[in-house]
Amino acid sequence: MPSRRDVLGFGSVTLALLAGCTSGSPFGGDTQQSPSGTEPAETTTPTSAPHVQVGSVSVAPSLVSMNSPDSIGTYGDRDKQFVIARIEMDEQTKRDREAVSVATDGETYDSTPVRDVVRHRSLWGVDSSADQSIDDFVLFRVPKPLDAESATIQWSNGEHRLNDEQVSRLNRPPTTFEVREFSAPDTVTSGTESTLTLTVENVGSADGTFVAGLNRSGPQTAYMPTTAISIEVDAGATATWTHSYTPPVVSRDGDISFQFVMNWRDGDERASVGLEPNE
Repeated sequence: MPSRRDVLGFGSVTLALLAGCTSGSPFGGDTQQSPSGTEPAETTTPTSAPHVQVGSVSVAPSLVSMNSPDSIGTYGDRDKQFVIARIEMDEQTKRDREAVSVATDGETYDSTPVRDVVRHRSLWGVDSSADQSIDDFVLFRVPKPLDAESATIQWSNGEHRLNDEQVSRLNRPPTTFEVREFSAPDTVTSGTESTLTLTVENVGSADGTFVAGLNRSGPQTAYMPTTAISIEVDAGATATWTHSYTPPVVSRDGDISFQFVMNWRDGDERASVGLEPNE
C-alpha cells in the first residue's frame, strides 16, 4: 500500500463527505467502466411482517475504501471475496445484523462488520456511487471460490436469491493480474482535458475482476481520492480502462504538475502530467 507522503510533502486535504471528488459517472470524470457484478434480483418476503428489503447486490474480490484521510485503496485477502448488499432494515435488525446471512448448498456465512475490513466509514464504487456510508450496506465475507450451486441472502422471514451471474462470479477461483500500462500525457495545457489509460492483463487461468482505487495529487490540492476502478478481464486477456480529467487553468510560470496514483492489491502505479500555463 503506497504512502501519499511518497508523492507530496503537502498536508492532507479536508474532504466534505468526499462528494466533490468525482464528476460525471459514478467513477468520476468520463470513466469508461462501471462496477461489476451488480445485479438486482427478486426478493421473497412474507407480506405479514417484512422487516428486511434487499435493494442491490454486488460481488467483489476486494473493497475500495479510504486507506488514509485523503486517499483510497483496496482491502481483502486473495482467498476471500465479498457479497455487498444494500438492505433496508428495521431498527431491530440494524442492531443485530448477524440475523442476516448468506446461505449456500450446505454452508451459512454470517454478516461481517464493515469496520472489521476497512478503516473508514465509507465504500467506493458500490451500488453506482462514488462514496457511500458503510451503514447503507451489509457485508458478507465468503471463501474464494465459493463452490456452490446457489446462494441466498436470508433472514428470519424471507430470502433474496442471488442470480446466476453473481453465483458464477462467486465460484471463480483467484486469478493474477499484471498492469501493462498506466500512462497519461507527459504535458498538457492547463484547462485542457487529459486522459489516463490503464491496461491490465489477466495472466491467471480464471476470469476475474481487477479492483483498485485511483487518487490524484495536484494541482491546487495536496492529495485526494478520485474514483474506484473495477474491470472485468477474462483469463489470458487484456482490458483497457480510461479516465478523463481537466486540470484548472493556471497562468503562472514554474513547475506546475499533477499526478495520478493507483493503489491495488499488488502495489501502486503512478503517472505524472506537467502543466503548461494557458496563454
